[in-house]
Amino acid sequence: MYNSDWHIHSEASYDASLPVEELVSTAKNIGLKQFGITDHANLNIPSFWENMYKSKQLYEKYQCEGFYYGVELTVIPKSLYDYCAKYGTREGYTFPSNDKPCELEFMLTLEDMDKLGIMYSVAGAHSVLNVELEPNKLIREWHRQQMYIATDPRVDILAHPWWFSGNKEWQDSEGRYFDKPWFGDFGVIPCSMHDELAAALIENDVCIEANLSMVCGKSYPENFYRKYNEYLRYMFEKGVKLVFGSDVHNPPYDDYRENVGKALSIVGFKPEDFSLPKLHNRAKSKNII
Repeated sequence: MYNSDWHIHSEASYDASLPVEELVSTAKNIGLKQFGITDHANLNIPSFWENMYKSKQLYEKYQCEGFYYGVELTVIPKSLYDYCAKYGTREGYTFPSNDKPCELEFMLTLEDMDKLGIMYSVAGAHSVLNVELEPNKLIREWHRQQMYIATDPRVDILAHPWWFSGNKEWQDSEGRYFDKPWFGDFGVIPCSMHDELAAALIENDVCIEANLSMVCGKSYPENFYRKYNEYLRYMFEKGVKLVFGSDVHNPPYDDYRENVGKALSIVGFKPEDFSLPKLHNRAKSKNII
């Protein structure tokens, strides 16, 4: 179904262990034409900068045709970004004591991305931030974060739209979500939000990701996968560009095309429906940051 994978975490990421050497070898063996590593850039603190340097070094060591150096950005409060910039740690940080939606930010500036030589970025909503754990409020907050992603010039791909992890009380004994906030009924998300997001993605030439864990598997109700893939099809027919991201963190790196193809073909997707994200020829500096 797809021949490129734009969302992969390597051994350089704080939460992953996939060796880049293994990734490159397997990707070639299964016939991927393009793929890239996108290790996490969450907070502007020393440990994440070290991860970025390691990711760049591994990319340069195993660089080959069709292999790209990317990053995964995550939405954080601007106040947290400022705190980390001042103190070099998140320890001691607390959310502002008000009910207003917090101002948003990413770890990396465009200048940082230029210095690192980052070719493309995926970005996703990962955290509840200071929002009450109530489905309707979470829907509004996730949409707000995704609109921020869709309209920011640092972003090329919206990662795993409507992925959620933030309340263990809504999970079963195996950590799966089967009801709240929108996995039991994806239709609770207003179509107007999909339309607004699609318009922003198109205007800013940002792709939407068909993320492996969101399009097929056993983490959510069977009906959710069908509704979610119909959502991706709706966005695609609106004119949003589609890319695939496995979001793999640990070995082995496998060929997921058969399962992904079965899931997406049901709602009308064909191999030619996948696009390439914007790729940037940013400055390559040996003296990073």
